[in-house]
Amino acid sequence: MSRASMLAITIAALSVLGMPLTAVAAPYIPKSRQCYRDCTATCAAQHSCERRDASQDCFTHYNQCKAVCRINCSR
Repeated sequence: MSRASMLAITIAALSVLGMPLTAVAAPYIPKSRQCYRDCTATCAAQHSCERRDASQDCFTHYNQCKAVCRINCSR
């Protein structure tokens, strides 16, 4: 068997095996996206660098807040 056909068989097998996993995980994806959008909107409101009272490290705080969103919304 050639190397190309082995690669094609491997890719086909992985895609067939991945389909049930995708079908099971699909209902949970939109909720986590919505959670992340809501959370980052809150971060933007709390740590906006365009506010008059914004601190010098507002961008750092915003990025830290987004990191917390990624952790909390992936659960």
